[in-house]
Amino acid sequence: MNKYSLFVAATATTVAISSLAVPVSAAESNHPFTDVGDRYDEAVSFLYENEVVNGISATKFGTNQTLTRGDAAVILANMLMLDTDNAPDAGFKDLNARVKGSVNALAEIGVISGVTKTEFKPGQTLSRGAMAKFLVTAFELEEYAEQTPFTDAGGVFKPYIEALYGTGVTSGKTSTSYGTNLNITRGEFANLLYGTYLFVLEDSYFLSVQDVQVTSPTQTKINFVEAVPEEFKAVDVVDFLYFSVQYSDGSVDEFEPTSYSLTPDRKSLVINHTNVSLDGKKGKMIIEDFESEATTGLFDFTAVKTSSSPNVDSSFTYTEGPPATQATK
Repeated sequence: MNKYSLFVAATATTVAISSLAVPVSAAESNHPFTDVGDRYDEAVSFLYENEVVNGISATKFGTNQTLTRGDAAVILANMLMLDTDNAPDAGFKDLNARVKGSVNALAEIGVISGVTKTEFKPGQTLSRGAMAKFLVTAFELEEYAEQTPFTDAGGVFKPYIEALYGTGVTSGKTSTSYGTNLNITRGEFANLLYGTYLFVLEDSYFLSVQDVQVTSPTQTKINFVEAVPEEFKAVDVVDFLYFSVQYSDGSVDEFEPTSYSLTPDRKSLVINHTNVSLDGKKGKMIIEDFESEATTGLFDFTAVKTSSSPNVDSSFTYTEGPPATQATK
């Protein structure tokens, strides 16, 4: 059984981070930096281990150094696993080669904007207010906004500070001050980015596949450990799975279901594959998630033809068509 057959995160940009590995132990340092204390160790270990951050040298992370807008963009683009090589040019004329791809990729998905239309100012220090906007926009956390006790949480950054506060990721510099205009340090950014990751992970939905049953030459039933929540449709589940058949002779057919539906109890997905008939064949049906974890179901229709009609909910049936839109929660 797969541990996770489906990861549905809060946004399209956060789906990729489900494959990041959380450090095994908070007490176990997985980085070479000598300037990282206990307060930042778990976050820096996680980010370094997953190649999200580097140090300012081989042995220094620069924990107490202020973070620049360019460095923040590189770290955030790494965290979201964005395509920094092929992103369209955002029009900023002051970007160096190290940060350009990351800034362009973040601009493409609407996470960042420039100081002007042609200037991003990558060398400018990042304020705590701007950091809140970066994180909230990147992970689409606006819905979690709550009134804060901070007397300095005003202006353009107010809604982002409220959203970050609502998630519990930040409690401010003091009980009444967020430190909106203060420069953020590399250590603080690591902690807040890691905290945001943990919040998104906890608030996300994992679906575990229990087993796969090939019920007929043109139909397969995928059973889940728990029922699919009501807010998700069959198309949302299918959109995160890959389907293939491996025959007894070793050949493989990849396919997309021609139609699919959830059973009334929402604990199973039934897929029809009239485009790949298993009649007269033997092998295994392979269901993979986006992390390439596979669950298989054996079949043998070489001697006996089997017919099955699982009890399905027709209101969730979709026919083959354009690629599905990713689910949100």
